Amino acid sequence: MPFLPLPLRGLLPIGPGMLGLVLAGCGSLQLDRPPAGVRAVADAVPIAQAGTPIVAPGKFATRREYYVLYHDFEIDTHDPLFTELDALPDQVARALNLPPCDGVVQVFLFDTQERYERFMHKKYPELPKRRAYFLSQPRAGGYDELKIYTWMGDHLTTDLRHELTHAILRGTLKDVPLWLDEGLAGYFELPPTHAGVNPSHLETLVRASFRPNLARLEKFNQVAQMEKPEYREAWAWVYFMLHSGPATQKVLHDYLQALRTNPNPGPLWPRLRDVVPDPDQALMDFLATVEVPPHKR
Repeated sequence: MPFLPLPLRGLLPIGPGMLGLVLAGCGSLQLDRPPAGVRAVADAVPIAQAGTPIVAPGKFATRREYYVLYHDFEIDTHDPLFTELDALPDQVARALNLPPCDGVVQVFLFDTQERYERFMHKKYPELPKRRAYFLSQPRAGGYDELKIYTWMGDHLTTDLRHELTHAILRGTLKDVPLWLDEGLAGYFELPPTHAGVNPSHLETLVRASFRPNLARLEKFNQVAQMEKPEYREAWAWVYFMLHSGPATQKVLHDYLQALRTNPNPGPLWPRLRDVVPDPDQALMDFLATVEVPPHKR
């Protein structure tokens, strides 16, 4: 395969999907923690011969602080993408008041969309088509195996940030409700310079006849139930709780703390209603005041 110096930068904030086959606590793979720092292209470790188009990438393994990237082509690990991804766990932990997780995530990066889609259709035919997937699978000893599958598309940065957020949450919490998992991943899928604002989601929600319904979102438990409108609304609720004031932020933080020990702490909606009498109207009013950072318009 040709050397690919800088094709890793993603652009558009469209949320990909997630699959949790079985969910558990921190520590997914029984691997040594990979060393910190940048690994040069020449140091990528060949671990297998190139497979057929329906085999997951595995010719090279590039190790980072909390994930291992498997790929069949050379990549430039000096790309700013890797520095950005290395900082993601700390960003998530600070914003959500959560501890760090020592789990290691396996990221399988396909060279083409066609190869990625053939593999996913072959291995997981029940899944709807998405640009990227995160999967959590149990292993003996109480460990979960955390895997991400995606391909070298224009949205790679967004997709990796989105899916790695799923993995970070899964490595820290006992479970994450589907809507909240997607809302948090949507919040962190753009770089920190966006301050959590997703311009595409915000613009669509403000100009559309948006009627939020968190109670409806909380009933969803299948990835196929989440389409673009649901991704947008999930992001909106997360952004609202984190930025509209200390009371709503505390509701989210307390709920996440509960999820550290209890996989089913009940719905969040009643907790939010206790501090905001009309959360639906409060959300719509708040979104109307949100501005996109000037350099991100």
